[in-house]
Amino acid sequence: LRNERFGMGIPNSYFDILLWTANASTQVVTGLNFQPDLVWGKSRDDAYDHELYDSIRGALKRLKSNATDNELTHAQNLQSFNSNGFTLGSETNMNYNSGSDIVAWNWKGGGSASSNGDGSLTSSVSANTTAGFSIVSWTSTGTTGSTIGHGLGVKPDVIILKSRNTSD
Repeated sequence: LRNERFGMGIPNSYFDILLWTANASTQVVTGLNFQPDLVWGKSRDDAYDHELYDSIRGALKRLKSNATDNELTHAQNLQSFNSNGFTLGSETNMNYNSGSDIVAWNWKGGGSASSNGDGSLTSSVSANTTAGFSIVSWTSTGTTGSTIGHGLGVKPDVIILKSRNTSD
């Protein structure tokens, strides 16, 4: 499966966008110059939710950015992060309705998670300092003023948070 590429004609090593058509069956999506650590996908035809998958939590674990749903683990979601893309199962919104046009925004982090003790709470981090991007996971203690290490070495410009086990 060959996908359309975006950019200025220069292969991107840290972020890229892929377009494909859903087939409602297992599908390998390729076309990246890296193994993604974060895949954010959305059907362009259907009113399905946005789906996020990352290498910290592992394939199969879905979050919805536009819904209050908890994290969901399902064998037919995104099944694996591959060297130049990912494999989708038949029940992810990014492959569910055969013939639907789909988009995914893909980021390269730092690969497998590393433990980070730079904050008051220990976190798991996949950081790409060259790109200024990291994925961070931690367990909140509910304590006001807690800090979390992100692995970038500089103050982030943007932080996006999503609870995995509460409807926040």
